[in-house]
Amino acid sequence: MRRRSLGAVLLLAACQALPSGVPLANTGGVLDDDGTARDRQARSVAPGADVVLPLAAPSLVAHSSATARADAPPVASGSATPASAADAGAAVAGWAGDYFGSDKLVRHFDGDADDVELDDKAHTRVEEPSSGALLISIVNSATGDTICALKATARGAEATVNEGQACFGEQGATATLAAGRAVLQTERLIMDFSGKVVSEPDDDGDSIEFELEYHFDGKRR
Repeated sequence: MRRRSLGAVLLLAACQALPSGVPLANTGGVLDDDGTARDRQARSVAPGADVVLPLAAPSLVAHSSATARADAPPVASGSATPASAADAGAAVAGWAGDYFGSDKLVRHFDGDADDVELDDKAHTRVEEPSSGALLISIVNSATGDTICALKATARGAEATVNEGQACFGEQGATATLAAGRAVLQTERLIMDFSGKVVSEPDDDGDSIEFELEYHFDGKRR
């Protein structure tokens, strides 16, 4: 994300700028055979001994055998199905790295056209100081400086950006995040968040407020 002066943006809002010329489009278990009927070893018969035939009718024997097999408890499989995709990703998702791709920052002004910034060389850095705790830094693609570093909480391959943090603000204005989410798809990072910017009152006591939305989509290098 290249950094544009907030002063210019506020001037744009105050002067009722024309619509931006930048296009908005950017971008279960297997039962083990315990040999209950088929594989049970035959009793040893002494040579010359008479063989005693069973008294039960064949159909009853077959029914009894089938019932025994049906009543046998299943043998648990060696693996279990994960409760959810996020649980499955918890053991494999590694977040740390530098991601490069594109981003879009949109400022929404009441009564005015949106101000849109696009960057096809966007850079986001993710650090994971401890398991599940992320630090997501949005980097200025032109200078390499960090625009803002956001704390997030990860669970598997999904993360929630903590609310109340500041980003895209500067002297004379405060920018506060309201909601944010990031998803890791192997080597691809997708992040979205929204917030509000409020400028300090001017000499007349007036201030400017506007909503902002940010989207990043990039791959790890």
